Amino acid sequence: MSFSYYRCDWIHPESEEPVVVYYEVDVAGDVPRLIDVFADGRRQCMSVADLVARRQDMQRITSLVEGSFYDGIAGLVDGIFFEEGQERISMTRIAADRFEGEWQAHRAPPPGGLH
Repeated sequence: MSFSYYRCDWIHPESEEPVVVYYEVDVAGDVPRLIDVFADGRRQCMSVADLVARRQDMQRITSLVEGSFYDGIAGLVDGIFFEEGQERISMTRIAADRFEGEWQAHRAPPPGGLH
């Protein structure tokens, strides 16, 4: 399967929301993995596989975002900030190895220490 990778920079008033989000996106617009980066430096790596493994009734989940990722970013120009109120958002396409580097560096090992 072919994937595209994006970095979203999100400038907003202080809150518990991430300030950077990395997305892995398939051709259908589903997001099987993402990385949230918070202002204090914390990172949270999430994957659809993690959700499915935890809950049997969630086996049909194919994306970590509602709807098509591509529909959600329609109108965002690569690297140009979109402003709405006190928030500014920028979406930039990145290389697969950049996403993988972030994922591998910050992904907590699963119980038992195996990947």
